[in-house]
Amino acid sequence: MNRSRIVTLLLTVSLALNLAFLAAFFYQRTRRPPLPAPPEFKSDFGLSAEQDARVRGIVRKFKINSILFREDILDKRVEIIEELGREQGDREKIAARIEELNSLENQLNRDFIAALLQIGDILEPEQRLDMIYRLSRNWFFFDRDGKKGGPHE
Repeated sequence: MNRSRIVTLLLTVSLALNLAFLAAFFYQRTRRPPLPAPPEFKSDFGLSAEQDARVRGIVRKFKINSILFREDILDKRVEIIEELGREQGDREKIAARIEELNSLENQLNRDFIAALLQIGDILEPEQRLDMIYRLSRNWFFFDRDGKKGGPHE
């Protein structure tokens, strides 16, 4: 009798440990990581409070509009891929979709430049010069000092 109690106790403990392990495993798989903090507009141009508020408004408006454009761009790309995947893909439809895609991307670029111009109107000349330098460094790999070692070199 004593031996059967020990075996029953060991089986019960083993079952409890297995269930605890499975519960912990499934808890880890179903637990979602915390959402990352929303991206913050970082400005080290030395903006005044009024400038900062106006620039943030322009950036916010551009981001909202760009989300809509990016969704439309993605839809056009999917339509092009679907047309390419058909056996009898119509080249005229593909060309038309490509034109639509290009026009959306061009409009997004125009809106970006328009937002930069609006921001430039708010900035003081020295702040504007710093903004232009940073844009040129990131887009065209220019460096104010002429030294190598920038973000793209």
